[in-house]
Amino acid sequence: MGNKMPPVTFTFLNNTVEGVEGEPVAAALRRAGITELGRSGVDGTPRGAFCFMGSCQECRVRIDGAVAYACKAPVLPNMTVTPYVQS
Repeated sequence: MGNKMPPVTFTFLNNTVEGVEGEPVAAALRRAGITELGRSGVDGTPRGAFCFMGSCQECRVRIDGAVAYACKAPVLPNMTVTPYVQS
């Protein structure tokens, strides 16, 4: 008997991603096979979720234009997630 939440969709780089409302964005992206969330502005190396608790700051993205940590930001229906170029 579950209280399973129905899936919702959001976009990442114009790709539709399915997640559960309220789960961390990084978890939904990883489940979809997306691990590269952006690139370093210094040397261009890929960046993604590492610590999954907001300490490393490697999973910064923009959600509907605002900077957020993908490991802490909740999935919401129809949001738009884009990479954050780190400098």
